Amino acid sequence: MKYFNAILIMILVALTSCSSPTADITILHWNDFHSHNTSWVPTHYNQDKHTVGGYALLDAYLDSLERVFPGAIRVHAGDDFQGSPVCAVTKGASQIEILNAVKPDFFTIGNHEFDYTWKHLDSLRQNIAKFGMYSANLIDDKTGESATPQFRVFFRKGYRFAMIALTTPYLNELTLPSNLEGVEVADPAETARNLISSLESRGIDLFIVVSHMGIGLDRKLAEDVPDIDLIIGGHSHTYMREAEQVNGVWIVQANDHGRYIGITKFHVENGDITTIDMDYEETIAGKLRPSKDVAAVVKKYEEQVAEEMDKVIGTLEIPWRSGGDESNLGNWIADAFREATGTDIAMMNNGGIRKGLDSGPILVRDIWEISPFGNTLVTFEWTGEELMNAMDFMASRGRSMQVSGMDMMLEDKVGLVDILVGEEQVDPEKVYTICVNNYTASQAEKYFGTEINNLKETGLVDRDVLVNAVKKDPVIRSEIEGRVIIL
Repeated sequence: MKYFNAILIMILVALTSCSSPTADITILHWNDFHSHNTSWVPTHYNQDKHTVGGYALLDAYLDSLERVFPGAIRVHAGDDFQGSPVCAVTKGASQIEILNAVKPDFFTIGNHEFDYTWKHLDSLRQNIAKFGMYSANLIDDKTGESATPQFRVFFRKGYRFAMIALTTPYLNELTLPSNLEGVEVADPAETARNLISSLESRGIDLFIVVSHMGIGLDRKLAEDVPDIDLIIGGHSHTYMREAEQVNGVWIVQANDHGRYIGITKFHVENGDITTIDMDYEETIAGKLRPSKDVAAVVKKYEEQVAEEMDKVIGTLEIPWRSGGDESNLGNWIADAFREATGTDIAMMNNGGIRKGLDSGPILVRDIWEISPFGNTLVTFEWTGEELMNAMDFMASRGRSMQVSGMDMMLEDKVGLVDILVGEEQVDPEKVYTICVNNYTASQAEKYFGTEINNLKETGLVDRDVLVNAVKKDPVIRSEIEGRVIIL
């Protein structure tokens, strides 16, 4: 009888362990790669000036990590498009072909994937991509159905878990409205709740959201949908020192541009994540041999543009730096726009300036990487009063523009204090001509609190204007001049 009882206990233990297995699962993730297909030297937190990244090297690191963590899942949280001449010239086709060689297991569509229009992206997705491109809250505006696959179910070590893709709900503010013709974006929280409710009935144990919404919206999503177990994030380019927990939901993100691969390992018991650890692997050149197959695809595309892009067109005496209320690079760009269009004022949005540049030779490639979007310049007229109202709105919301032709004193998040145009006090009744890019004009309500009704297209492409500006004045020494003073 004792022998029988012992056998019965062993069977019960075995059944229990089968129904509630424990598992250690690893996800290797990256985000906001922005077509940094070749290795590069980071300008921040890089005292020894080491080289990192590029897709062939990143793929080699992924292969190496998969040997350490068998069964690891490759996850891309979006924004592979936009940032290099190759991507711009091929309208993203280069990135799809490279990713075909890298073979991500899951890819969430980011906002910059729409920069060459949804119609073009959908064509690439259906006709060229050999990997899954997902977005649960992207809706076909004619059928009302999902425009892409919404999720993928994985099976690892006794557990079935669903990865759900969510794209930022602010797409209409992050790309030109014309790029979104054919699709709408649904509320991410409602989308996630509905999907989780549906998938729970199919025996899914864990729910992982791969989000391209940014850390702020990821935290909000965690508050709104506590049934999510883990959010792998993108969009805000956040370097997270460790996994963060909000409302019981874990959140991770892996910086940007392929400098780091996020290594998120979690332990599952009884269908719940009990412990989680997020680490980074920096993709430092020289430690691993780049993947040959990926390198071949990268080389093929780089060779198509190298002759034109690697031409030296000028010399930079002081490093160009971007961002903030005023930057020397922003001043130079705004000056070039104003000169090209002959307006009284020119303004440039900070988000359109994608990198700085160290002193030394200036290549055509550098200008394309600084200004990769290929936006056109538009002009319009405002009275002095309209100009003051717009700048007051912008300052009251903590926003700023790089400017040329005017000097402003602002009180951050309060409003406009003073403004000069051409070194003279602004005249409320005078009419001023202004130049911005077409993206800024399309988002005028966001930036300025008003629509712009008298737009004139110049036909000038921003990066062409900047290349010509370097050629015209090839020795450049841009400085901060106090054009924007924040109290």
